[in-house]
Amino acid sequence: MPQPGSIIWTAAVFLVLIFVLKKWAWGPIVQGLQAREDGIKKDIEDAKNAHNEAEELLKKYQKQLDDARKESQKLISEATTRAEALHEEKKAQVEAEAQSILEKAKADIELERQKAAQELRQEVVEIAITAAGKVIGQALRAEDHRDLIQREIDGLN
Repeated sequence: MPQPGSIIWTAAVFLVLIFVLKKWAWGPIVQGLQAREDGIKKDIEDAKNAHNEAEELLKKYQKQLDDARKESQKLISEATTRAEALHEEKKAQVEAEAQSILEKAKADIELERQKAAQELRQEVVEIAITAAGKVIGQALRAEDHRDLIQREIDGLN
């Protein structure tokens, strides 16, 4: 059985040991643990802040990327529209040039037709004068015959 004196001495030593540990050991240990806990809390808070900032930056960059995509689509659309307009303009110019060439050709053909008709009239006049001279049996002045035949041809037109 334990002796009462040793129980008292053990209790007294235990109380002194607790007092000493509380005074010099528990305080620094608790302070160290508290400092570590505060450091961990601060690190967690910093990590949360960094995470939030990263999410904000990601959203910002995503928005910039979306804006850049929209802008590029807009530029492509504008370039396509301009290219189509330029194509239509060039097509209209080519058609106008072709129409001009066609009209000039028609005018040239009409001028040549008129020249041919005039030459034909002149030959008809010459033939008619020659034939009339042979039929009448006498030579009339060519100018009188030409004037007479020209008036008749003009009357037919």
